[in-house]
Amino acid sequence: MNIRQFSLKYGLSLDTLRFYERRKILIPDRLANGYRNYHDIHEQKVKLIICLKSIGFSLEEIKQLIELETKTPSETCNVISNQIIDKRVEIINQQIELLKYGKNTLHDMKKHIEDNSFVQNKEIISNMIENLYHITKSTY
Repeated sequence: MNIRQFSLKYGLSLDTLRFYERRKILIPDRLANGYRNYHDIHEQKVKLIICLKSIGFSLEEIKQLIELETKTPSETCNVISNQIIDKRVEIINQQIELLKYGKNTLHDMKKHIEDNSFVQNKEIISNMIENLYHITKSTY
């Protein structure tokens, strides 16, 4: 399939696909006329890219994981891929905790708004925001 068809099928811009190609993340085959040609293997790779990006992997991390696929399986490859994955899992866990705390903070703030005690509890609310800020800073 050509780049336009591939772009439409996966909801990625032509510029994004060209960028992935320049970064050597997703390299399509080329026809005799120089046009890009995407096959099943490219579809599998772009699905992986989309999934990994959606859970926060950077393009550099994705590239490393994709490059590991081309290497002979080894203990070194296992260690590298596990390190990348473990790092992302830890970040996701931190984000989950941040979101839980943020959700609870918003519920508490909403209670103060609903019972018209927002002004009287301004210091408590300020402390909640300060705590949320510190958790946010330690996560990112």
